[in-house]
Parts: sequence; structure tokens; C-alpha cells
Amino acid sequence: MHIIIWIIAGTLLPWFPFSWIFNRLLVSAPGAWARALAVIVLPQLGLLLLLKSGAWLILGQGMPQALRALALFTAILYAYRAAGTRDVQIWARFMATSGLSLTWLLIGLLPGHWGVQLFALAWSIPAALMLVWAGILTHKTGGSYLGLTGGFARALPRLSVLMSLTALAATATPVFPNFFALLEAMESLPLIWMPLLLLVLLLWGWTVGRFLQDLLFGIYHGESVHDLSVGGTWLGGLTLGIFALVGLFWGGIWIIN
Repeated sequence: MHIIIWIIAGTLLPWFPFSWIFNRLLVSAPGAWARALAVIVLPQLGLLLLLKSGAWLILGQGMPQALRALALFTAILYAYRAAGTRDVQIWARFMATSGLSLTWLLIGLLPGHWGVQLFALAWSIPAALMLVWAGILTHKTGGSYLGLTGGFARALPRLSVLMSLTALAATATPVFPNFFALLEAMESLPLIWMPLLLLVLLLWGWTVGRFLQDLLFGIYHGESVHDLSVGGTWLGGLTLGIFALVGLFWGGIWIIN
């Protein structure tokens, strides 16, 4: 019975090979806002299934090393795949999968359930924001594929800034919560896993570098488009600002403890 629960949870809280189903669920959601909601809700449902059924506790008592390796493999695989795509929607999905898969490393390591749920949210929120920006970009330009018409820094400066900051948040840049969540996870894991986690970080750095290059640089030669509204810019900036403040608070707690 617990095996079935782990399989369902591995679909909702992405874990190879069931991570492709998670991505298909996101793709099938009708619209950018529905995809953003799904990337937040689905992992939480997977965690609730594990926590309420007791499967999380049972698995935590003897977490096979092969399963931890599989979680890291998922993170590495999707970080690499994200680096190879220019579609913003696909990039957001792959980065969410890469980050959320690391939640499986925390089985049996974090004492409180809330800590695991916050860890998952730290990856879901920037992915949800990026999916919203991708929807807006698609509405304004007809697609969310970067590089076809040059950089958007001059054509869509406000949206470009928000997308850049969100990309940094999605790749665990210091100041944002997922960076400190990852440090907490690294502190709880045996040293043998550190090289693989560092590889994940290196891939994320490469991925965000390519994303920003495609988004910002180059002369825009597409049709004239209207930038994101001032109100939308303030709302997006406020959301990212609050997310960063939560990261600083989380980092302060981690340093004190």
C-alpha cells in the first residue's frame, strides 16, 4: 500500500521517472494562472499524502540510499534540460521539477512537517511567478520562446526585470528562501552527497546564465509591444520583495541555530 502512495506522491512531488507525469499535468492546465496554481498545489498534495498516510515516517526510518541518489539524479537531469530550452514555460517547469525533487532528500531529516512544506514552497513560488510571466509574454508577443526576436530588455523592460529576478529566485540565488533551504538540506545530509548537490548548483548557475542571455541581450527586431503595466510591475515586485524578505528571515534563523 505504501508503495502505491509513494508512486502517487512521486507524481505530485516530482521524482524520476514519475516526474514526466507532473510536467504533463502542468502542461494540461488551462492557462498560465492555472499552471501557476498547479505548480504550488500539486507538490503540497503529494507532501500531505506522504505525511498523513504515515508513509513519510516509515520511509524516513530507513531511506534507501538509492532513492536519495534518484532524487539527486532528477534534480541534475531537469537542471540540464532547463539549460537546453529557450521556452520560458518549459524552463519554469523543468526548474520547478529540479528543485522540488530535492524535497525527497529531507525524508527523516527535518523534525517538523512545516519545514518540509516550506521547503517545497520555496521552489514552487518562483516557478509559479515565471509561469505567469510566460503567459503574459505569450499574450504580448505570441509565444514565450526566447531568442527568435532578440532580447526584450528594451522592448519590455519592466517585464524583463521581473523575469530576470524570478529566474534568479528559481535557481536558489542567495537572499531568496530556497538558497537557505538548500543550505539547511546540505547541513543535514552526509558529506558523500555534497559533490552531487554542488553539481546541481553549478547546473542552475549555467541555466540562469543562458536564460538571462537569451532574455536580455541582442537587438529586438519584433513587432512593437506594450510593456507590463505599472500596477502589474508593482505587484510582481512586491511579491518578489516579500519572497526575498522571507529568505533573509530564514537565513537569519539558520545562522542563529
